Amino acid sequence: MYKMIIVDDEATTRYGLRVCVDWNAYGIEIVGEAGGGEAGLQLAEQLRPDIVLTDVKMPGMDGIEMVGQLRRRFEKMKVIFISGYDDIEYLKQAMKFDAIDYIFKPVNLAELLQVVQKVVDLSKEEKGQQDILLQMSAKLRESMPLLRERFFIQLLTDDKGQDAHVLEKRIEFLDLSLPLASLYCTLIVSLDNKASILGQMSQKETELISFSVQNICQEVVRGQLFGYVIEHTTGEYVIILQLTNDEEQEEIFSLVAELKVKLHDFLERFIHTSLTVGVGSCVHHLKDLSYSYRTASEAVQMKLFLGNNKIITVDDMETGRNVDLRNIHTAVNALPSLLKKGMEDKLLACLDALFDEIAHYRGMTQHHCRTIALQVLSGASHFLVEYDMATETLQQQERKLGEVLFQLETIYDMKLALSEYLVAVCRIVGEKRSKKTHEVIDRIKAVIREQYPMNLTIDDISNQVFFSSTYICLLFKQETGETINDYLTRTRMEQAKELLVNTDLKLHDICFKIGYAEPGYFSKQFKKMFGFSPSEYRDIYSNS
Repeated sequence: MYKMIIVDDEATTRYGLRVCVDWNAYGIEIVGEAGGGEAGLQLAEQLRPDIVLTDVKMPGMDGIEMVGQLRRRFEKMKVIFISGYDDIEYLKQAMKFDAIDYIFKPVNLAELLQVVQKVVDLSKEEKGQQDILLQMSAKLRESMPLLRERFFIQLLTDDKGQDAHVLEKRIEFLDLSLPLASLYCTLIVSLDNKASILGQMSQKETELISFSVQNICQEVVRGQLFGYVIEHTTGEYVIILQLTNDEEQEEIFSLVAELKVKLHDFLERFIHTSLTVGVGSCVHHLKDLSYSYRTASEAVQMKLFLGNNKIITVDDMETGRNVDLRNIHTAVNALPSLLKKGMEDKLLACLDALFDEIAHYRGMTQHHCRTIALQVLSGASHFLVEYDMATETLQQQERKLGEVLFQLETIYDMKLALSEYLVAVCRIVGEKRSKKTHEVIDRIKAVIREQYPMNLTIDDISNQVFFSSTYICLLFKQETGETINDYLTRTRMEQAKELLVNTDLKLHDICFKIGYAEPGYFSKQFKKMFGFSPSEYRDIYSNS
């Protein structure tokens, strides 16, 4: 219900206005009457009505003066003036107070109802607008944490800086305690291996982790210094510290130490990971906070070279020497040839040298290091395809490693992941080489066993096994411990023993039958191997 008072010096007019309209039907309740301006002013101040229906011309304080005073106190109050035809000049003056409308005496009921409806409609419209404003204000209050977070992110990332006046207004609107001229320092708390760990969690679990980490950070900050905590990106939390003097800079490291202990306990218990803290440079004005944030971010990125679970400051950010990609490309290109030879130790040594070279170039980005690691993986992949060794198992390992490399944050982890894969490839290559070697040795022996009676040479054998004579000589000696000629001679001598004992063939016939052209040379070789001449061997073993 809207509350209304009637102010008129004529009692009959007040009575008539009260009873001639069904005010309840319009949602209006008449809560009081007054016979003059002073009484009307007191009544309005006491009852605070929504609507004042008042005469313009009254003895003492007239309606104009009364409304003038009410307007200064109750801006939203609706006013309807009643005026006689003789009071036009009064009415003109009264309408300066933004009255809703006016009616003339004697009051016409239809005209009065039309004005009343106008007042009600306007009041409903304003009520609707007020409700909307209240809803918007409520939503604004609900959105305040998000608005503050956006403000902080802009403050951290805007290198140009904001106008000081605009900055102060935004700080006041967001109800933040951030003096422009003060000492500030930014810390970044970054969960280690966040991409792989948080990627396996549900959205609810991720939000709970984020909420808990921010609460722990805020609790530690509140216990030692003053500051704000936000989550900038998933798994990365920014702490903005406002320091009152230079001495408080020393307390930053005490705060970081406590922060790391408390967060480590929580993270190990719930998601089994560690964290890296980057400590940015201190700045002396809020508009320079982006510089502090940038140095903190660069510090965190140094985990690429220094490893996870560290507190990294600006002092730890060595620049290293200038990048010479030739050394890196040489090492990358050398790896496939070592794979081909199955040289596991040399392969790992080459990989160590490659990543040692990368570690010297502190200016390298994570993206660049990851690209080099992917080049190593690509080189191994091409090698496997070229030599028809790309098994389904290796291809699955390759795909998985490709995905993992995009999640790893340190060169140590990248090297470790590549080492495991390349060792697996190297061992398969070794198995293939070993199997292939045995096949070549077996083929050489088979040729010798089948063709020893002929005038068989190393070149004859190499042509039949499709490898060079030098290669088969080295391979045979390496795998069997004897030369091909030794094996050929031993095969012939073993056959000679069989023929001497089990046949009556003459010595020169046996000599020709096992591939020798000179009986004397045959006898010399036989005695050298067995300690007896062919005749002595026959005499001894044929009689037994």
